This record gives sequence, C-alpha cells and structure tokens, in this order.
Amino acid sequence: MRPWAVYRRLLSYTAGHWKIFALAAIGMALQAATEVGFMSLMRPLLDETFVAPDPQTIRWLPWAIVGLFVVRGIAGFTSGYGMSWIARSVVKQLRGELFEHMLRMPVRFYDRISPAQLVARLTYHVEQVAEAASNALTTVIKDGLTVIGLIAWLFWLNWQLAAFCMIVAPLIAGIVRYVSKRFRKVSKRIQDNMGQVAQTAEESVSGQRIVKIHGAQEYEARAFNIVNDRARSLALKIVATRGGSEATIQFIAAWAVAGIVFFATQPERLHEITPGTFVSFVGSMLALMNPMRSLGNVNERVQRGIAAAADIFKLMAEPPEPLGGDRPLGRARGAIEFRDVRFRYRDDLPDALRGVSVTIQPGETVAFVGRSGSGKSTLLALIPRFYDVDGGAVMIDGHDLRDYPVKALRSQIALVDQQVRLFNASVAENIAYGLDTLPSQAELIAAAQAANAWEFIQKLPQGLDTMIGQNGTTLSGGQRQRLAIARALLKNAPILILDEATSALDTESERLIQAALDRLVAGRTTLVIAHRLSTVQRADRIVVMQDGRAVEQGRHEELLERGGLYASLYRMQFDDVTS
Repeated sequence: MRPWAVYRRLLSYTAGHWKIFALAAIGMALQAATEVGFMSLMRPLLDETFVAPDPQTIRWLPWAIVGLFVVRGIAGFTSGYGMSWIARSVVKQLRGELFEHMLRMPVRFYDRISPAQLVARLTYHVEQVAEAASNALTTVIKDGLTVIGLIAWLFWLNWQLAAFCMIVAPLIAGIVRYVSKRFRKVSKRIQDNMGQVAQTAEESVSGQRIVKIHGAQEYEARAFNIVNDRARSLALKIVATRGGSEATIQFIAAWAVAGIVFFATQPERLHEITPGTFVSFVGSMLALMNPMRSLGNVNERVQRGIAAAADIFKLMAEPPEPLGGDRPLGRARGAIEFRDVRFRYRDDLPDALRGVSVTIQPGETVAFVGRSGSGKSTLLALIPRFYDVDGGAVMIDGHDLRDYPVKALRSQIALVDQQVRLFNASVAENIAYGLDTLPSQAELIAAAQAANAWEFIQKLPQGLDTMIGQNGTTLSGGQRQRLAIARALLKNAPILILDEATSALDTESERLIQAALDRLVAGRTTLVIAHRLSTVQRADRIVVMQDGRAVEQGRHEELLERGGLYASLYRMQFDDVTS
C-alpha cells in the first residue's frame, strides 16, 4: 500500500468517533483563534495605550486578554481530552482486531514468525499507529489552523510584507518532503529492529536455564547489545534528521524576519506602519515558529505511524486458516483413515509424509513409533487440521475432514502432549479451558480424581481456585501433565491424541499418569506417539514410521516376530535399558 493509502485506512479508525472528534476539533479551532487573537491585541496595546492612549481601549483590553486565556484553557482541555480518548479507543480497537486475527492464523504462520515479533506489533507498533492517528492529527489541525490564521493576519496587516515572507515557503516545503521520505525509511527499520530486540530478549529469558548451565550470559549480552545498539543508532538518525531540518527551517525563517525588519524600517515605509502594526507583524511571524516547528515534528510521528501501520495491515492481510466445509458433525464415531497422505512444510523442503495409508477403527488404540523425524507428529497434526495435506486425504467417519467445519472438527479431538500449555489462571479454569460454561465443582473434582490430580490439588492454598502462574510455573512436570489429562477428560472428545504424554517423567509420576491415561483412553479412538516402546505394547495396533512412510503395522508380538524395523528399535531400547 502507498503511504497515503495506509494513512487513509488508519484514519478510518477515528471515523467511528466523529462526534468526539468534532468537539475536539472545535476546541482546537478555538485554541488557534486565541493565538491569532492575542497577536491582534498587540496593535491596540501599543498604538492606543502607549503611543496615543484611548481610555475606552484601556478599559476593555485587560478583560479581552483574560477572556482569551479562559477560552484557551477550556478549548485546550476539550481538545486534549477528546483526542486522547480517541487515541486510546483506536489502540483498543486496532489491538483487539490484530489479536483476534492472530488467533485465526494457521499454524504455518506461527512456524515462520516468532512470538516476540508478534508481541512487538501488539505493543510498540500499535502505540506508534495511535500516535499518528490521533496526537499527530491534533497537531496538524490545531497548529495548521494557527498557521493559517497568523498568515491571514499578516496579510491583513501588510500584504506586501506578508508576500515577501511567502518566498521561503517552497524552500520549507522541499525540506519537509525530503525529511518525510527519510523518516519513513528509518522508521521502517526501527519497527523491524524492535521485533529483533523483543525476539532476542525473549529467547534469552525463556531459555535462561540453558543460558546459565552453559555460562552463556556474556554471549547473550553481546548478542543483545548488537540489536540494542542498532536501536540506538536508528533512533539517533531520527533525532539528527529532525534537528537538522528544524535548524534549517529556523535559519530560513530568520532570514525572512531579517528581511522584514530591513524593508519595514526603510524611510519611505515608516509612515505606513505604526509601532503597533510592526510589533504585531513581527510577533505574528515569531509566533509562527512554534506551530511550524510542531508541524515539522509531526511529520516524524506520522511517518513512524505509517511504517508501523504498514506492518500491521500487512499482517492483517495474511489469510486466516480455512473455516472448513458445512457438513454437519455431531459426535464422531472415531473412524479415521489416512489415504495416501503427502505433506511438506515448505516448497523448498522435501516431503515430510510420503504416501501414508492407515485405517483406524472406532475405539481402537493405535500407537505410532519410529525414529525422530520419521513423520509421527506431522501425521497426527493433520487430524485437527493444524496443517492440510498436499496430497491424498484424511477421512473421519468416511468423509474428508475438510468437509467439516473446523470448529466442529476440533471439538471432537482432545490432545495431551509432552509440552503441556497451562495459563495464568486458576486450577479450575485450566481444567475447564475452552468450555463455554464453567462446570460444577463436582464435575471438576471428578475429572481431577480420574486424572490422579485431586490429591495434589487439595494441598494447594486455595484448592481449585489456586492461581498457578504462567504455564503452571508453581507446579511440577507431572502435576501439569495430570491437569492436561483432567482437561481432556472433561472435554470428553471421541478422538484422543497422546503425543509423548509420559516422556521426561519420574517413575512415580509416570505410574500415576499412565493410570489416568488408561481411564482417558476407554471408549475413545486413541492415537499414541511414543518414543519408549514399553509404553505402547498394549496398543491394539502399532504403526512404524520411517522417512515419512508407514513401513510396518501390527500388534507388538507380531512385529517382534517379523524381525523388521520395530524389532530392531525394540532391541536397541532393551539393550540400552539393560546396559
């Protein structure tokens, strides 16, 4: 989008608050009028009180000055509060739309953009946009009207001198045009750099245990200092550009003022200009400096806002994940079929799945095993449509899952994996996460008991109402896993995916979780990904994956008898354990 198109779309966010904006604009117009009014009082103040005193003027002039400042104060409050109200409303609306759009983005989107960059757009970028859409607009209107009013007053006082002042206008316009382009270019680089700063900090903070154990604090500090210094350098470029343009404009204006003084004081013109007229003219010229400086500075804010808005609107233009078809889906029976499935993560990467065909009956427990990178997790990620197939089809109850609405499809699936995600909420809210209404305490307790989680929940300070911190930082790994199982139990979905649900746990936690999983699996079509083959021996069927293909299928004993890849993997793990 061109810069003006970006800004026009940005201003559309203020259109819904036009009543507040109109009131604020009236306040800004009154502020501009008081500025011109004060300059206009300079002429009678000198000519009719000092040079040729007029009793009537002396009586009303002080009251006029007081009145101007009263009006100025009321108008300033009205415009300032009104535009701030609009700014915060724009921030709320834009940030809300952006966040909701992020929630609808496909998993592929999150594979290529880091969370820190998205957070930077939600925080830093949105604030820059609000500055351009409201505060900068305030400056444009208020100071723009002030400039127009003062120029009009200059022409009223003496059009020849005012016309001389206009000679410098093209020079100033050329400077502003150059500065606009530079501000926009540097501002875009600042936006990108802020995302890098956030990403570098997020990686170091979230991985602080690895940083400590490897003694990499100095390395991370150096890496952060590089992007941090880059931010400083870019900010200084903005300052230098702004300072240089201001100094140049003021230098040009100073020559204009000097020229006015020279021509106005020529003998042939002295009788045409009274002292009051001259002081009012020069005062108006000097009064032009502040609003012109503000208008020059507002360009920086507008360009920063345009650069930030361009990034935000580009993100909001990213297509959301598909909503799916319109085939109705009540409670699924749980029949799943992978039919010659092919998939790759990116066009420049090889296929992650290469013609996988597996049929799963309702209520069957099927385990997927294989070496890392064999395609196990990728295959099961297709069921909730985290990704869509590039070839073949995934069928549920005899129909392509793309025919079902995505929301209805995912309501049929519960997921428990090794990277449990809990939220900064109470235990009850985490167990009931995603449900439209909070279940009764009896239902929550029943789910917690079935997940072998009730024993430790009771010992928490507020039981089910205990806040557990971000991602359950106050809980152990086994406790978090049991809460995830309780969540899956409460959802009561007919299809269950278990992705390494018992990995990296101590023996006691694994025993409790395995007992909970046995209850969870009952009556559901269950797909299990496991690295430790000892945990899948009781599965109805085991599918062995290698290089994106399903190379073996059968029960544990059958696969051992065949002496193929599964037998080789099993012997390898058995030898590791016994040794």
